[in-house]
Amino acid sequence: MGELEEYRSKIRETDRKLLSLVKERLSIGARLVEIKHENGLPTIDADAEHVTIERLVQFAKETGVEEVFAQRLAELLIEETVRVEETERPQRSKDQILKEMFELTEKLTMQGKKITRFEVGEPNFPAQPIVIRGLEATFRRKKVIGYGPAAGLPELREVIAQDLNEQHGTNVDPDQILVTPGGRFAIFASIVSYVSSLQRVILPQPLWPAYEECVKFVNGRVIPLATKFEDKWDLDLGALEVELKRGARVLVLNSPCNPTGRVIGKTIFDQIVELAAKYNVTILSDEVYDRYVRTPAPSILESGYDNFVYVNSFSKRFSLTGWRIAYLVTTKENASRIKRVIQTAVTCVPEFVQNAALVAMKRGRKEAQIQINAIMDKVTLTCRELAKIDVSFNKPDVAFYVFPKVNRKNFDSLEFARKLLEEHRVSISPGQSFGNYPEFFRLSVSLPKKQIPGAVKAIGTAIESWK
Repeated sequence: MGELEEYRSKIRETDRKLLSLVKERLSIGARLVEIKHENGLPTIDADAEHVTIERLVQFAKETGVEEVFAQRLAELLIEETVRVEETERPQRSKDQILKEMFELTEKLTMQGKKITRFEVGEPNFPAQPIVIRGLEATFRRKKVIGYGPAAGLPELREVIAQDLNEQHGTNVDPDQILVTPGGRFAIFASIVSYVSSLQRVILPQPLWPAYEECVKFVNGRVIPLATKFEDKWDLDLGALEVELKRGARVLVLNSPCNPTGRVIGKTIFDQIVELAAKYNVTILSDEVYDRYVRTPAPSILESGYDNFVYVNSFSKRFSLTGWRIAYLVTTKENASRIKRVIQTAVTCVPEFVQNAALVAMKRGRKEAQIQINAIMDKVTLTCRELAKIDVSFNKPDVAFYVFPKVNRKNFDSLEFARKLLEEHRVSISPGQSFGNYPEFFRLSVSLPKKQIPGAVKAIGTAIESWK
């Protein structure tokens, strides 16, 4: 027993030394972060983190320590340095900025203020009566609604598969499909399944901020890839390959895009897929606005690439935004892995919601497309009105949004959005919600058509008085 206590004592002493070194290491890291801030650099440097991990793994090889342990230790040290910094200097996320504008608008509306809403990203046409009746029919058939399969009701997945195969000329099997509680959860479940701590996810910007939030939730590293107004928001393939060479786990594509309304052209889309295949990167392709186009947009389902997750939703197509139902498509093997997240987090999408979605797919597609076409006509009208005020914009490929640029120096769209709401009762989404685009703002064109000219004119008036 004496020998046992001797070794326990040695372990305690070693632990004390180890923690002293950890403290020293974290102190150095904190000072490094301060230097970054003094020089206007971001806290997180994904490339430097990658080098740190590689070097510690190399030291492990030289000293006979398990490489897996060394990697986990490096990740832990990096995460703790970032955590301390974020605790001391909390920053609002892009998603928070977007939600704050929505919540402020909702608050004013609840107070009886009449707001012209250009900020909310949802269709303004109601769910169809036949869909609502489908919801009611579920309750009439069953006294108690029970749990369903985590993947979704077989009959709904069958109809989704048929619809996709008709649209894309593909051979999607129902077992490749998972029904999820909203498109955001489909994205979240996919990222949770694919991305581990400090793994890199490439996000072309401007882009809906939910992707970034999901990556940060799993302590992944967001690699923003800025696109430019002058390039009509086309992705720079050279810049993309540079990031792919540095290593990436996932590449997110959103086409048609929120917020720009642009569609990735077929040639560029094919080249992106080729690069992803070259570096074995998973493509997460969010195609929820695929019906908001005059001509079909390229789809990952048509690419022949098998390392993908395709996401679509009933929210935008059938205006079931609050119903929380969407779906994803991937390989059967990956569907099995992502399904575990659904089982763990939510069990399943409620059966009555799925049955209503089934009715929408079977009997509501024609009517839904009529409503979608009406929204696209509003986009055209919005662009005509925007041409009358002091902004520049790339005409969207007739999706759901317009992303204008204000022709003023030092423009701050976040401050502008607040003043516009307070003084003119028009709500917009600031460009900072979608990346480093303070001179831009997003218009979501689903408001009543008659409100559009007056709202755009009010925006123009506010721009003229901007200081």
